[in-house]
Amino acid sequence: MRPKRGYLLDTHAAIWLEIEPARLSTSVRSALGGAAPADLYISDITLSETARLLRQGRLTTTADPADWLERFALGFTILPVTAPIAWAAAAFEWDHCDPCDRHILASAAALGLPLVTLDPIISSFAPTVGVRIVW
Repeated sequence: MRPKRGYLLDTHAAIWLEIEPARLSTSVRSALGGAAPADLYISDITLSETARLLRQGRLTTTADPADWLERFALGFTILPVTAPIAWAAAAFEWDHCDPCDRHILASAAALGLPLVTLDPIISSFAPTVGVRIVW
């Protein structure tokens, strides 16, 4: 089932929305303003990336990191990997090998969601798979 509306957020965009919204562009803040968690999507791999950043100390919080991650997850609708998403991520004709980026982009493509990202590597390839970038 394809979502009717909403945005898929890349990992950095989801984290910034949570802890540093001023780092998001004005257009992103406007687009996401007032959106319910049901309209804000993250890939399941974003939780893994965020957990890794917490564990490595690259993302810090005064709360228990596991508790913080639980609360973070509640702000979004989490999209699981499906067989079509996994296949699309593997089959992209794209030199970029980061499996997280591939997974996130494949999720946006499969679900017809615009992708919120500042990542220039993703942004340059996304139109070739029909994904609109919002930044």
